[in-house]
Order: sequence, then C-alpha cells, then structure tokens
Amino acid sequence: MSDKNVIILPIDFSELSLAALPWARRMAAISNAEIHCIYTVEPPHIYSALDMAPAIPLPTTEELAENAQAQLDTFVTEHLGGIEPAPVTATLTGKPADQIVAYAAKVGAELIIMTTHGYSGLEHVVLGSTTESVLRHAECPVLSIRSR
Repeated sequence: MSDKNVIILPIDFSELSLAALPWARRMAAISNAEIHCIYTVEPPHIYSALDMAPAIPLPTTEELAENAQAQLDTFVTEHLGGIEPAPVTATLTGKPADQIVAYAAKVGAELIIMTTHGYSGLEHVVLGSTTESVLRHAECPVLSIRSR
C-alpha cells in the first residue's frame, strides 16, 4: 500500500480513454496524488473443446502483457509526461473490472477515474460494462466520464 494518495486511471488505448486524462490530471493536482495508469490483458480464449482451435498461433498472455506494457509506457510519456509525481504503470492479467477493483484495493486508491461508452439496451447486454462493474464493486469512489 502506498503512503501517497493514489488515483487509478484504467487505460484501453482508445480515443475514449483520452477523455479521462484532464480529470485525472486535475484530481491528482488537487489531492497531491500519484496517478497509476493500468491496462488489463485478457488471456486469449481458445475454443478447442468446441473444435474451433485457431488456424494461426495466438500470442501468449505474456507476449500480450509485454506489448501492452510498452504501449502503456509510451501512452504515459505522451499524455502524462512531466507531471509530478511521475505516474506509475501496471499491466494486469484477467477480467478488466475485477483487476481494476483488486488493484485499487491493493494500493489503497482514493479514487478511480475511468470512461464509459454509455451503452444502453442490447449493446449494454451484449458488450457488458466494465465501468458499471467497477462502480458496483470498488471500495473507493469512482468518477465515470462519459465521452460524447
């Protein structure tokens, strides 16, 4: 657990993720917090039991995590470079909502700032909502940013 105030900023490298950046910067400045940018890699699903094994080899979870960490480091340099304290980066493996909540609890985060697609109806049922799950299960407050 960190001695500093910690703000968690989940990133998925989409344009939508960028909408949370000004909020994370502002809240970190107000509370003198350290920003932890995190990305979650979901292990590839192989449907061999259904006789649907891929014809091409899939990257391993470790390869996906290494690639994601490099992208995350570049993202932080480009979008959060120069802020103090320097942001912390972490690449996690598993279901994104579960990993975000677990990481926030592990580091004693005071706030999670994340974006939402704002899906409703069938899109919401089919695609689910990482943000909604984090809102329901996080022990700390969650600031949900809806990009238009």
